[in-house]
Amino acid sequence: MTPELLVANLIVCLAGFVQTTTGVGFAMIAVPMLLLVDLKYAPGPALFAMLFLAIAMSIGAWNDVDREAFPFLFPGLAVGTIVGSVLVGMLSEQNFGLVFGLIVLGGIALGLMGYAPEQTPRVDAAGGVVSGAMGTMSGIHGPPLAVLYQRAEPTTARATIAFVFVVASSLSLISLSAAGLFGRQEVVAGLSLLPGLAVGFLLARSGRQFISDGAARYGMLGIAAVSAIVLIIRSLG
Repeated sequence: MTPELLVANLIVCLAGFVQTTTGVGFAMIAVPMLLLVDLKYAPGPALFAMLFLAIAMSIGAWNDVDREAFPFLFPGLAVGTIVGSVLVGMLSEQNFGLVFGLIVLGGIALGLMGYAPEQTPRVDAAGGVVSGAMGTMSGIHGPPLAVLYQRAEPTTARATIAFVFVVASSLSLISLSAAGLFGRQEVVAGLSLLPGLAVGFLLARSGRQFISDGAARYGMLGIAAVSAIVLIIRSLG
């Protein structure tokens, strides 16, 4: 294993640990750091690794998934993906980063003050739309979902978001493949990241018993807030 590949696997190990523990954070941690190591590791290979992680988190978690939200969440995700594809050609990075960043921070702030809306079909669909649009335009789907599930049990939030990530990652990889940006070389690079991913996943699974539900919930919201702040800073910068 080369030094670059070792560092890349350590990054994915950290990102996988955080995502498995809180339900979000992989893309925000892995993609920017992997780009600093070698451009070949992102975005396709990183998304490929995240797909494996989402599948691993989903296995055996069906009983914890919010199945009532699926009929509204996934159509919303599809609509949001289309909306994001349209808006990415119309809005500058500054504008969409500022808009989505403020939406996420606003949702978190309202939730912490006790004003988070109850999940209804309309709220679930809206969460899917925002997640799909934000993910398409920035590569980060998780923060809107963290806001949507901030009142849910951490096990429900992790399981549901993992299933959403399976779909979102697959759609992103299909789009990259259609654009000629995800092929054999990217698959090989993505597979080379799986050892680190497996270690991070297993460490989080074994250590999850020591993390309280409150810590997991606030960790999820904290990562979502950091993602939003990063988007805002990029926009203002």
